[in-house]
Amino acid sequence: MLHLLAYALLGTQSASASPISARWTQEECSNSPLRSLAEANQNRYFGTAFQTFYAADDRYTSILDTQFDQFTPENEMKWEVIQPQRGVFNWTGSDLVIAKAKEVGGIVRGHNFCWDQQTPSYVTNITDPDELKSVLKEHIDAVLGRYKDDLYAMDIINEPLNDNGTIKASVWYDVLGEDYLATCLQYARDAAPDLKLYINDYNIESVNNKSIALANIVKGFRANGVPIDGIGFESHFIGGSVPKDLQASMKQFTDQGLDVAITELDVRVPVNNAGIANSTWLQIQADDYSTVVQACLDNGNCPGVTIWEFTDAISWIPGVFAGQGAACPYGLEYEVKPALGAIASTLANGFSCGNGGR
Repeated sequence: MLHLLAYALLGTQSASASPISARWTQEECSNSPLRSLAEANQNRYFGTAFQTFYAADDRYTSILDTQFDQFTPENEMKWEVIQPQRGVFNWTGSDLVIAKAKEVGGIVRGHNFCWDQQTPSYVTNITDPDELKSVLKEHIDAVLGRYKDDLYAMDIINEPLNDNGTIKASVWYDVLGEDYLATCLQYARDAAPDLKLYINDYNIESVNNKSIALANIVKGFRANGVPIDGIGFESHFIGGSVPKDLQASMKQFTDQGLDVAITELDVRVPVNNAGIANSTWLQIQADDYSTVVQACLDNGNCPGVTIWEFTDAISWIPGVFAGQGAACPYGLEYEVKPALGAIASTLANGFSCGNGGR
């Protein structure tokens, strides 16, 4: 069934296809996009990072418009893009992301406010705590004042911890101390009371020093009334190395009543000089994608999975990890890879596809 699903998913079924019925036939499953298969699993979403300038390519938009019902702006909402100078806002890219989601009936996950990267120098050069908090509140109020009704959730804080569990150096920590975490979350709650507030990080997908430290931080938040709704597991994995205790790490947070979303999933593998992976690695990759999707399905507090772009043609991996790449479910020429079929098969098996319904 894996290959049947994979190739059927390249079809032109629109995002406004017939509503999901209570009983699914095998044919319905084989002709359904990822978004519909995810929605059939307790109304989960299946999403992707989205950079708006790629939408000029019809190959990109034909997949974007049919496969996904959740979008994360890959760069368009980061501070240096959306407010490059104090009081000067660039809404163009983020407006386009919002518009695309509305066009296809999807939702948007905002990304991000407090981070140690892609923050303009007029912010990072601040040394006075009151001034920094004022600039932070201004920024959050402006962005959420415009988009609070258009966002499902937002990564309020991005990548705050070192791998040893200590808080990472940044203008936020250096000037405001650990309190910046609670301050940023509270400003966001005040600006958008209905928005789901997330902390997003990598290397927390296993039970380790970093994830344990974050679990303890949010436990303190919960005890002291600091607003927090979820944790984002970025999930940038190396082929064959998905942590065996992924589900156990998720439970550190979902047992506290938080959501845990898979937010930036990709699986990098060795590639040749042309950026192509061999069939063995592609199958390992497919198995890894299936494992991660299944981990989400197995946890009732996982609302969905977001992949960090869907085609190798624009993946960030080759530019950062030499000799690695081919990390997405579609290839360099937008061709279907085994990972796509593995994702679809896993989602379909989540509600007994072909066996009389969910």
